[in-house]
Amino acid sequence: MKVRQIYTSVLILSLVFLAGCSKTPVQEEETLHLIQENAASLPGEERADLWQDEHNTFDSYRLPDGTRLLTIYKTVGPANCYVTGTVSYNDLSESARKGIDGYYEKQGLLYDTEAELQKAYGDYLSCRENGTVYQERHVRQEITPSASNETAVSFITTVTLPVNGQEAKELRLGAVFNRETGAVYSNWDLFSLPEDAARQWLLDAPGTVSPALRKEMEAALRPEYILLFPDHLEISYPQGTLPSQEYSYSIGLDYDAELLSVLQPWAVPDGRETADSTQ
Repeated sequence: MKVRQIYTSVLILSLVFLAGCSKTPVQEEETLHLIQENAASLPGEERADLWQDEHNTFDSYRLPDGTRLLTIYKTVGPANCYVTGTVSYNDLSESARKGIDGYYEKQGLLYDTEAELQKAYGDYLSCRENGTVYQERHVRQEITPSASNETAVSFITTVTLPVNGQEAKELRLGAVFNRETGAVYSNWDLFSLPEDAARQWLLDAPGTVSPALRKEMEAALRPEYILLFPDHLEISYPQGTLPSQEYSYSIGLDYDAELLSVLQPWAVPDGRETADSTQ
């Protein structure tokens, strides 16, 4: 088995996606409309007002003095998201789109706005105590296509949440749908092995992890952590799911003979390059 990579990751945020404290404020021009005063209650009888941009692409929670506390971007996808070489939502039949819509409506938001507001305000208070300027936190959720073939189409939900300072964490969840009906598959259906055997195969595939880490991975593994791409399959453990790992932890597996031997033929994406063919 050729392991594409085993890696931990943390997102370092740019000014476009900044969280935490700095010495000077960041200015930007924008046109916002006040949607609701006192939209959120904060500790110490503080309140946050809800503002919205003129194009309705994000909600901005601000303190009465104008401090931008938290920006939450409207969920993007699955419609109108395109990845080169992969079938998009807009390419699918009406019945398929209806099934996919139902799945993601049920999934809903994978973050808690109230909890993010409380954490943002705590960060703001810390910055004020330290004499630094608070930079607002940002939250995003996006649903994008990741792989496809004549039978199935795969999507990934990516949620980006601020951690502290200039760091963020990502939650990535995969889902695979029948391309004609929009019915969702269990990600264990992608394998020709029974679920228990497929789990053990994925845990054994890296071959280099310690027994302690393998035990953590076994306890944490969920089918939605399996992500399909045209050139590899990935198992993505979000930050916090593996006690020994500080950040998210991902394993990428090339579509070599070993992996293809345990995948259903209909589950293998188009556009792949096998590990054997690239050697």
